[in-house]
Amino acid sequence: MRVGFIGRFQPFHKGHFKAVKSLEKDHEVVIVIGVAEEPSRDNPLNFKQRKQIIEECFPSKEIVGIEDRESDEEWARELEERINLDGIASRNPETIKAVEENPALEIIEHELHQKSIYSGTEVRRRLRSGEEWRYLVPKCGEEKVAELTEVFKGSGINYKFKPGWKRENSYYDTLDS
Repeated sequence: MRVGFIGRFQPFHKGHFKAVKSLEKDHEVVIVIGVAEEPSRDNPLNFKQRKQIIEECFPSKEIVGIEDRESDEEWARELEERINLDGIASRNPETIKAVEENPALEIIEHELHQKSIYSGTEVRRRLRSGEEWRYLVPKCGEEKVAELTEVFKGSGINYKFKPGWKRENSYYDTLDS
């Protein structure tokens, strides 16, 4: 069965990697990346950047992008017809709801691999703050994610504080003239 593993992959982490490895035991897996219109704090990477990370781990896998559509029905039909899928693997409730409307696509249950540890939100937070993040990303994708660190840092609020008080930064007329 040809199954689409659907996600944002912001970035691709060990939880995603383990899910693909588990799914490919019984299915032909196509990795389907949701394509956001504009970069944002939660979606800093564009399609090409995410695809490059995934290709480092799965160079022979088919990786496709899918944009949002006017309706869930159109979106699910595109999965079935354009990408030629028989089913989808996703734990995202919105994705599952959209696909449930299309009887031609089967929803494949897959295991979430330590969701409390492997989270795109946590990887992004660690990349922005300079904390250790490599243990959350598969070794095959580490170098590519490292190359994109500035993209992550630029997508969040980064306060740079210099130690020490400066008189010119005081408020409420406390600065002597």
